[in-house]
Amino acid sequence: MHRLNQWVRRRKTVFKGLGCTLLLFILLFFSMDRWVMPLYTHRGAEFELPDVTEMSFEQAKEILEVRGFRIITDGLQFNETYAESTVIFQNPPPYSKVKRGRRIYVTLSAGERMISVPRVIGLSERDAEFALRQSGLELGEVYYEYHNYHLNGVVFLQSIDPGMEVIKQTPVEITVSRGRLPSHFYVPDVVGKSYEAARRLILQEGLSIGTVTQEVDERLVPETVIRQSIEPGREVPQGEPIDLVVSRLEESF
Repeated sequence: MHRLNQWVRRRKTVFKGLGCTLLLFILLFFSMDRWVMPLYTHRGAEFELPDVTEMSFEQAKEILEVRGFRIITDGLQFNETYAESTVIFQNPPPYSKVKRGRRIYVTLSAGERMISVPRVIGLSERDAEFALRQSGLELGEVYYEYHNYHLNGVVFLQSIDPGMEVIKQTPVEITVSRGRLPSHFYVPDVVGKSYEAARRLILQEGLSIGTVTQEVDERLVPETVIRQSIEPGREVPQGEPIDLVVSRLEESF
């Protein structure tokens, strides 16, 4: 009888142990299902990456860090459209699905590339224009002056000093020597020439441009000189103004 009671007590102990183990397993299962797994799943969740291009670096940094991302500068590029320190490219691209903590690489604008103005003093007018255009600049107004020390046709002044940094396509004005001051000044023949060619030729001869009027002439290319106020070959004082009439097309309404 005593042995039977011991066996029964052992069985009860075993069943209690199994019951506790089962209960613990059930509690663990529900804990994993309710708290642990959602936390693990949330950590691996992917989120849509915002578009930070065309923003300043500081704005992009604030937006990305608030959402749990890390911003890394991936270099600079000269750009004529966007101001310095503006985001012009991001990787991964905008609206990608990425996990929190992901590094977002951004390329920033270095602003517009600056160009060093070349020295054109001492060059011919044509060579000066070529040097400026080759550097990414433009030839501005060209002036002509008589000079006792500089040879005819040589540039002796430029409006922007050599070595100065300017933006692309900045116009640079030059002054070209006409050599020693002559004793006589004669009116050139500019009829049939373009206005720009006529203007340069008149200035080169030590004269000036007077009044410019337009006249409809369908036979000619617009801005062609039709008449000049003083006949060609006539001797005039230095700086004498020459009035011009140039062609234009009839306006259509």
